[in-house]
Amino acid sequence: MRVSANPKRYMLNYDYAENQHLLYWPESVRLKVAKNEHKKIMQYTMPGVKDEFMRSPIDLRFQETFNKFFGQNDFEMNQKGLVWFIKKGMLEATLNGTTDMLTWLGQGKDKAGRPSELTQVTMELWTLRFELLINLRMHAQLLAELAAFEEMDAPDLFYQYSSTEKTGSLVPFNLRLIHAESLRFSPFPWKSLIRIEQLWTTVETIVAHFRSKNAPEKHISDWEKRLDTVKCLYVRVLYELGEYKQAMSFMENIRIGMKSVEEQVIVSRAMMRMAMQAGDEKSMNIYAEKANQYNSTANEMVLHKALRSIFLGAYSHAQDYASRLQSANYSTPQSINTRAIVQLYTGNAVSSVETISQIKPLLAGPTTTNLKTLAELCYSTAAKDELLIR
Repeated sequence: MRVSANPKRYMLNYDYAENQHLLYWPESVRLKVAKNEHKKIMQYTMPGVKDEFMRSPIDLRFQETFNKFFGQNDFEMNQKGLVWFIKKGMLEATLNGTTDMLTWLGQGKDKAGRPSELTQVTMELWTLRFELLINLRMHAQLLAELAAFEEMDAPDLFYQYSSTEKTGSLVPFNLRLIHAESLRFSPFPWKSLIRIEQLWTTVETIVAHFRSKNAPEKHISDWEKRLDTVKCLYVRVLYELGEYKQAMSFMENIRIGMKSVEEQVIVSRAMMRMAMQAGDEKSMNIYAEKANQYNSTANEMVLHKALRSIFLGAYSHAQDYASRLQSANYSTPQSINTRAIVQLYTGNAVSSVETISQIKPLLAGPTTTNLKTLAELCYSTAAKDELLIR
């Protein structure tokens, strides 16, 4: 899941002083050249919405709500609308909201290639829009709109290009992650690894920079976490490109290097799922045990046995374990999803849909994708739409 909007009043803007260390970025060659030539009026980055792609329709029952939030250029109301539709799992409507907001900010249809104001807010809004496009698998539109940002090194993407009071990058770190991965959806998917490696090197340089400056430990820790995120992105792209063994080898190195037990548990479980998808029973059991040895409870052990039974095709055993989880009132998203899988593979598709719908709030991304797929099996179009928007 990629969309992680924080349902607070200020979702797209934040306090510069509090986040200054997170905005740090080494000056690009293009910025240095522009500064030497004393150019501070040229705009290099000119994004715009590619509206030739079809705008997603909104259910009639929510059109009035959409108009309430996005009927006028009211920044506070618009932000509330984005949060409201994301929490409802209505990503298409949220995407439409970003279209309207960017249009009001001068970066809408037919504005690509034309000057407009680049601010922290517009960059955060583009980042959210790109996250939505990935979740909705609208990769052609993602690549078309992301092209305006080139290699994220233009002078006007740095605060100091036009400000004497602020330094750092206007580019949100999440946007750098999206930019690095985006080539995976292009005709040249392996080039995404080159971008990720470049990002990896830069973040390592930044960590070293903060250490050399004796920066507060929190600042160093924040960038180390970002470095771990880049490493995990590299592994995920390797895995998506079919390099399972390499991905697992890299992931094991990451797991060993994790400082906190909680992070090691998360990575161990991720490796267990990777092994399951690849049909690697031995690795699946190894990493399930590693996860359990750090944070083992009776219910988690039962959940592991249920997953292992599904993997082996022993659905009667899996059903028994799933029932035990339900009886124990163990209702984590993972356990609910496992029960739904068991029901699906034992011929109870309708019950599977009802079970997975118990995940509250419904997680945008993989969960909504699973729900849509299940609903296709056993509901009419109208009933399916009703299910997905409640």
